[in-house]
Amino acid sequence: MELRQPKQTHNVDPGRLGDLLRDDLRPRHERSTLIPHLHALIDMGRIQGDLRVEVEKRLEVFSSTPLLDDPRYEQLKQHGALLVSGLKHDDVALLDEWGACNGEIISAWIVSEMRIFALIEHLRQAVFAYDMNNVRYLLRFYDPLITPVLHRLADKKWVDWFFSPMRAWWYPVATPTEETWSRIAGGGKLMLGKTESLVLTEELWDALKSDPFPYRLLNFAEQKYPSFFESDCYGVRLAKVESLLETGKKQGLNTQNDLTAYVLALLEDPMRAEEPRWLEAVQRAVAGYAPLKNYFAI
Repeated sequence: MELRQPKQTHNVDPGRLGDLLRDDLRPRHERSTLIPHLHALIDMGRIQGDLRVEVEKRLEVFSSTPLLDDPRYEQLKQHGALLVSGLKHDDVALLDEWGACNGEIISAWIVSEMRIFALIEHLRQAVFAYDMNNVRYLLRFYDPLITPVLHRLADKKWVDWFFSPMRAWWYPVATPTEETWSRIAGGGKLMLGKTESLVLTEELWDALKSDPFPYRLLNFAEQKYPSFFESDCYGVRLAKVESLLETGKKQGLNTQNDLTAYVLALLEDPMRAEEPRWLEAVQRAVAGYAPLKNYFAI
């Protein structure tokens, strides 16, 4: 009997992810000789401090290979992505060690029947993209914020080629309150067609550009007011900051100083949003009478 899987699965509860990954690891047919295996993509560039020391220690008992192998970028290897696999294809050990829903460390879970070295070479061919003038750029396709954009907006030939050897690609999706996971179904192929290069069209380029302000504000808040956050997940924290920024902009705040004060005030006390004095302070800031920080010592 053939195993059927949905092409797309969105916002999966973290508690279900382990079971769904195990479903993806089942052979397609009862008599199939092709065995899918599990791999983790870990972006070392976004893991810092004590957590990085812990991750490097835990990697010692697994097979890990940098995706960036161009000698011209040797100094960037330690800040790039690693494809991590269990020794002797021990998928259970990989799941048990890292935890299925550990989005703070895992950028993606990949299930594929392709041999590990062939899969590594395939992913390495996606490390670079080209603009309309054929200028080459490093592409962090494994970033959970970038992968779904590429899947949605990149040229269909590139999308089909890139996901062709994967049975499934799972990536974390953060909301302001929790981390969930989404699944992209691949082609599950062993034999690939011609390598496709990704061209950054104007639409795709605009979609991939990110505003640095939320990241700077989150970094400031984490360092100065760590108690303001309930979640340890970076993605959830970022989503919370971005959500508050969007709300502040909708209320008419348009300077970084006012938006910073707005976000920090509501991170400290979400109930403040309903207080008459707070609403008046926001209105006065929008009208330009006084900066929002004058009303609350943050």
